[in-house]
Amino acid sequence: MDKASKENLYVQVFREIRAYIIRNNLQPGDLLPTEQALCEKLGVSRNVLREAIKSMELMGLVSAQRGKGTVLQKFNLDFVFQNVIFTSLGDEVHTITDMLDIRKRLELGFMKDAFKTLREEDVRNIRSILEHIKERWRNHQFFHADDREFHMAIFANIENPTLLSMMDAIWSVDENFKTVEKLKHLDESITKHENIVKALEARNEEAFIAAMMAHFASGKYSKAISFEEY
Repeated sequence: MDKASKENLYVQVFREIRAYIIRNNLQPGDLLPTEQALCEKLGVSRNVLREAIKSMELMGLVSAQRGKGTVLQKFNLDFVFQNVIFTSLGDEVHTITDMLDIRKRLELGFMKDAFKTLREEDVRNIRSILEHIKERWRNHQFFHADDREFHMAIFANIENPTLLSMMDAIWSVDENFKTVEKLKHLDESITKHENIVKALEARNEEAFIAAMMAHFASGKYSKAISFEEY
């Protein structure tokens, strides 16, 4: 069997195991059949089966536990997105700028929905995060984690876990991307965040939309590989 055929076979086995889990309504904590039983059932070698199980482990779907067997795990979109995104990093600059463009489109696409969900206490929390960002910047500290918290807080009340998982995964990839270049333009970034918060505090949806559009107008989000704030 050539390499391509073997790869196609283990993908097929992966899908058949997944179908078995769904068909038998297996739940987190349940055991998959033994290696021998699965090999006989699927008509494949142990090596091919192990490749398929290994792929499922990497996606967080199962866990091979010594002395117990292969245990089904609780499905976690965060885990899946993190792994899919990190394993796609070949041409790092090109891939990350693609992801930043996706994040821009997600936030701008859902910003009106987010605005409607934010309560006074949510806006106060977002203001608090921004003040912490300002404090860190006065102390010459990079504030990526706080920036992430700021944006995730804007969308936190939207009932779309997949959206939040995808956004959070993109933030993780962006964390250490061209940090030195980013530092040159963070003063302007803080001003844009301030405009977002002021619009939220005034409950002015039009101003909020304009502030969000201005925030995402920089080269970082236009595939220009520039961090200058416009």
